[in-house]
Amino acid sequence: MSAVRVHKADVRNPVELEMARLRELNADLERRLSARASEIDFANHELEVFAEGITHDLRAPLRAIEGFSKALREKQGPYLDADAKHYLERIDANAMFMGRLIEALLKFSHVTRADLNLEQVDPTALARAALGRLRQRAVESGVEVDICQLPACRADPILLQQAFASLLDNGIKFTRGRPHGRVTIGSHIDGGVAVYDVCDNGAGFDMRYADKLFGVFQRLHPQAEFEGVGVGLALVQRIVHRHGGRIWAEGEPGKGASFHFTLGSQT
Repeated sequence: MSAVRVHKADVRNPVELEMARLRELNADLERRLSARASEIDFANHELEVFAEGITHDLRAPLRAIEGFSKALREKQGPYLDADAKHYLERIDANAMFMGRLIEALLKFSHVTRADLNLEQVDPTALARAALGRLRQRAVESGVEVDICQLPACRADPILLQQAFASLLDNGIKFTRGRPHGRVTIGSHIDGGVAVYDVCDNGAGFDMRYADKLFGVFQRLHPQAEFEGVGVGLALVQRIVHRHGGRIWAEGEPGKGASFHFTLGSQT
């Protein structure tokens, strides 16, 4: 039997073959991820456009409900019995609540679609400006608010102030009427990263349901006990995520809650 000669050039190193296979798999994975990311971006954009459009469309019938309710009360008020008047009150209350839902959805849609304008900011000043809009409510609720000196960062000043306002509003709401009610905005450093903290000594929450805190329209307390539409914390999470940061919460029923967030663009 004659010998078969194999040229060295025809033999590929097994390691080289495996590396080539891995490179092909990696390239294929990158293509798949890129395509999937594009699909998600398109779906999110379509959802945001739909949300903004539907909220605008809902305003017209809502105004009609409010208008007819008002007309009925003005023209037929003296002839309505107690039950009829109660029904009108419920119509008005629910129409008002729906109006707040629409406004909250519009605000959420705006935060989702607005351009992110990063610049060097002073979070302490932004938190104080947010408190300025809520100070009267804090006073009426008997809640003291403390704002500590916060580390500077790069952020969108409008969106970061919005985040502080939503967290403050949340803290005041759930601390209202409690003895020595207090909301504190502070910070700490964890692994070289600035973490911003908003803590209160209010109603708190059960950590078993912590994953529901940041969902749109998710509520852990009855509407009759604490007002709200369940969008504020979802709005904060969206703002934080748009900055490349993360947000989490800790709480205990009756012992208050703490919200912590980071921002991706640090000094």
